[in-house]
Amino acid sequence: PDGPQPDGTAARPAPPTRGRPQAGMALQQEIAELIPKLRSLRIPVIAAVNGPATGGGLALVCGADLRIASQSAKFGVAFIRIGLSACDIGVSWILPRLVGAARAQELMLTGRIFDAEEAERIGLVTQVVPDNELLDSALQLARQVAANSPFGVWMTKEVMWSNLETGSQRAAIDLENRTQILSSFTEDMGEAVVAFLGKRAPKFRNR
Repeated sequence: PDGPQPDGTAARPAPPTRGRPQAGMALQQEIAELIPKLRSLRIPVIAAVNGPATGGGLALVCGADLRIASQSAKFGVAFIRIGLSACDIGVSWILPRLVGAARAQELMLTGRIFDAEEAERIGLVTQVVPDNELLDSALQLARQVAANSPFGVWMTKEVMWSNLETGSQRAAIDLENRTQILSSFTEDMGEAVVAFLGKRAPKFRNR
């Protein structure tokens, strides 16, 4: 045909956009590693939600081990409302395991905002308290966890997260058995028994 022939340059992105998908993917992967890092901590993470927890904030809530909220807290899977996928930072994996697949699909496809009362009702958080009591409630929860042996808490967190990915009850029990035996050989386990028999609080040393 007559006229200039295309040489492929017209299909290339303009300089300002060149490399953006690659840079975007690198940044996305870096951000998404935050939730696995929370999981890898040996101590439980408590999410005390006071105000809005949407988008990435909701992901952090889902990635915590314990979750409580103030009465004014709000939640939502916000990314879908700004033209993105609701599946981000691990939410598509964690949220269905917390609230059930059907509820998670509804929340993720609509992106609607819901309050603390509903969050407690569907199992996203375990407790809703007055706004001015949130910090004290979170600290009280932390003290209850800290009253247990550090190794026992670590193994409990590790096994519970791991067994969310386990394909059978048998495999889950096998993992429980191994970590239970490990725990039974710690000095803290012996201290717990002695303290129980002596009717006193145990003094754990993480040994």
